[in-house]
Amino acid sequence: MRVGIWGLGESGVGAALLSAAKGYEVVLVGDKPPTGPDSGTVLHAASASLKALGVPPPRDYAGMLRKADLSWIVTPDPLPHLLACDVVIRSPGIPPANPTLQALLRAGKVIISDLEWGWRHFPPEKTLILITGTVGKSTTTAFLTHILRTGGLQATATGNIGYSFCLALLENPDTTHFVVEASSFQLWDAPTIKPHVAILTNLSPNHLDWHGSLEAYIAAKLSFVERLTPGDHLIYDGDSWLLHEVLQQRWIQAQTWIYRLAYTPPCHAWIENNKLICDMKTPEDYHRYEVSYEGTPLDATPERKNSLAAAIAANLFSIRRKDLQRGLQTLQKLPHRLEPVATIQGVTYINDSKSTSVESAWYALDSFQAPIVWIAGGKDKGNDYGSLRGLAQARVKAIILIGDNVYRLEEAFQNVVPQMHRAHSMEEAVRLAHEVAQPGDVVLLSPACASFDWYRSYEERGEAFVKAVQTLAKDISETPPPQSPTT
Repeated sequence: MRVGIWGLGESGVGAALLSAAKGYEVVLVGDKPPTGPDSGTVLHAASASLKALGVPPPRDYAGMLRKADLSWIVTPDPLPHLLACDVVIRSPGIPPANPTLQALLRAGKVIISDLEWGWRHFPPEKTLILITGTVGKSTTTAFLTHILRTGGLQATATGNIGYSFCLALLENPDTTHFVVEASSFQLWDAPTIKPHVAILTNLSPNHLDWHGSLEAYIAAKLSFVERLTPGDHLIYDGDSWLLHEVLQQRWIQAQTWIYRLAYTPPCHAWIENNKLICDMKTPEDYHRYEVSYEGTPLDATPERKNSLAAAIAANLFSIRRKDLQRGLQTLQKLPHRLEPVATIQGVTYINDSKSTSVESAWYALDSFQAPIVWIAGGKDKGNDYGSLRGLAQARVKAIILIGDNVYRLEEAFQNVVPQMHRAHSMEEAVRLAHEVAQPGDVVLLSPACASFDWYRSYEERGEAFVKAVQTLAKDISETPPPQSPTT
């Protein structure tokens, strides 16, 4: 069988290497070459928190392909090459409306995501845990993987967190539990994937520009739910009204577990008196335990919410209470998610570049009681910012707008916050924020938009923010104090 790989990034390279290892003929095609010493692309080291989850740093993809005796084709027109393939594995960034994709569908070609390809080669003795939702996917994936590892299980974080699922299968033969973060882009064409445990972190309108409508976005996110069997488990956020409403309309056979910030039945995990409480009864056993948030790094509401989902899943795998407690206490936060960068002249700078949706920005704004100078904007995805107006009015003293097209943000927040400024670079945004902020304030980068106007990824955007803050701190420290007037 001839397998076409469309895209030469992490997911495409992983799918190509898995395909070659399984003996398929591989056709690799993309509009730019894979990264490597000859590509001019800077390869950044993975953070310590990701390495601890089994996620490797970005690598020399070109060298990996050559080692597997694979070549690639760089062309703006991949159609002739892909038409000659039996199955096409699409890069997650290629949307349904892409003309080449539509032409392949008209030609009757099978088009699937790398997630689906990995599932078709998933060893039956392994366990698949799939985590999706609008907000909190990466954090929940990281928390659960760390807790499972603390409890003695061989777990690896993979998928949208930055490690190709196909590559993870190939490189981790000893892993028993694969914790897969799945985006709607990957689930859109994953028609058979069926996890043993699934977590839905929440649901709100997102990526409407990519999917075309809210209905299409929801259909992609929840495509696997009705394939779950009575032996599978579905964990979801009961506070997410849209998710709860949509699930009520689905035929669900899986055992269902619900978590909420505060106890409202039905509920199997919640927060009370600074403790995580888990109360679960399965056909085999009954578990109720409490673990304290005291001594953990979880000081923000969204992080604690994600820990509830992870705790339920950990309980399903019989992780002991003391291991869950130890896991929570030793968690490392992911980069670019509510990440403290520096405190300069009494002002705290927070990097939340991973906030690419309205709901994630809502959680970020709600995490601080201090006045906020909010840096927001980027590539708009058809967002409705109305849900942020009340919170912005109560918490935000100024908005610094970034990105090429900010008119929707301007319309949403004019006359809502006292000040609004436009920046034409991240450096300018940080300087403007510094001029506006007072001691005790928070400068928060939480864009609520994708990064693909100024940057290649939210990571690159977050790194630009960190660099700008570090430059600001250096410049301020080197500025001599004003001279006292002579008398």
